[in-house]
Formats: sequence, structure tokens, C-alpha cells
Amino acid sequence: MAATYTYKDGWPLTQLWAKDAKLRDQNLAPGEQVLGQVIGNFRQSVIATTHKVLIVKRGIMAGQTFGGKATSYDYRNIMGVEVRTGFVQGEFEVIVGGLTTPKGNRNKDRIKVAEAPNAVVFAKTDLKPFQSMATQIRLMLSQPLTVSSGHTSPIVSIPEQIRQLAELHAAGILTDAEFAAKKAELLRRM
Repeated sequence: MAATYTYKDGWPLTQLWAKDAKLRDQNLAPGEQVLGQVIGNFRQSVIATTHKVLIVKRGIMAGQTFGGKATSYDYRNIMGVEVRTGFVQGEFEVIVGGLTTPKGNRNKDRIKVAEAPNAVVFAKTDLKPFQSMATQIRLMLSQPLTVSSGHTSPIVSIPEQIRQLAELHAAGILTDAEFAAKKAELLRRM
């Protein structure tokens, strides 16, 4: 059954299965809010919060016969987000230091991606919500980190943020439009 998505402030939202929602809720800090959530193949979920990105997997794809796991990636540790598409499926990957995801067009590669803790395989019909999720996460990565809800992060200067945006743009992680919009917003704040 295909998920139905609504959008709030650009974030795609869908209803999670009860067990997946329970795993998500067990991994939220007090005051932490869910911004967006998408569901891929094998009922795997990508959930973005005010503090982090969670990848929720259950069953064999989580490395367990029963139960599941939620892997957390703090925005400070995320280097980028990648969305790749093939003929009928796509892959969503959170890029963090030390983790690599197999890439290829063969089915065995898709299974390896589905088992990776930082990636989810999705049906190509769900490309739009996964692209929206990637765009929103990239925007979160380009914003200054601040102190909020007891979550301490260093504050990054505006010129440094623009330099980081340029790196993301050069790496192909941000589109020309995303880069221009965010750069203009940062320049207005100077």
C-alpha cells in the first residue's frame, strides 16, 4: 500500500506503522519535534526532527528477526544527503563520516542499500517526498547551529555558512536554486 503524504513547511509527512512510531518516539529527546517522515520499501522510514535524522528499520533489514532499530544521525555529523533513482526504485542516503553505502543497479546492491544503517530504498513513485525530505535536510544542514532545548551546538559565522553552502553546491548536493536562495538569505542577515 502506497503512503499518502501531506506537506508542512516543505517537509513531507506520512503516518508511520505503530511499531515504527514507537521506535521513533523512544529515540526523541524531551522537547524534540518531528519535522518530516517518509516511508520506503520494507516499511523503512526516514524521520527528520529538530535535532537529528532517524533511519527506522524493522525485521531482517534491521539485522533482527523480530524487533527493529532506529539509527540516529545528529545534524552536526551529517555531511550530506543523496537521492539516486533507477528504473523503478530509488535510494535515499544520509552521508556521514565512516559509513559508505553500496551503489549499483543490480538487485543484490539494492538489498545491501536496504540493509545499510544510513540508507533506504524506495519506489520511484515516491520520488517527490524523498526529494523534498532531502532538500529540507540540506537546508537544515546549511543553517547555523544554535543552543535550543538543552541541545548545545557551535554557532557558525555567516561567511563560514556561505563557504559551506558553496561546498555543498560544488559537490552537487544543493541545486543552483537552493544555493542561490540560501546564500541570498544569509547575505541579508549580515
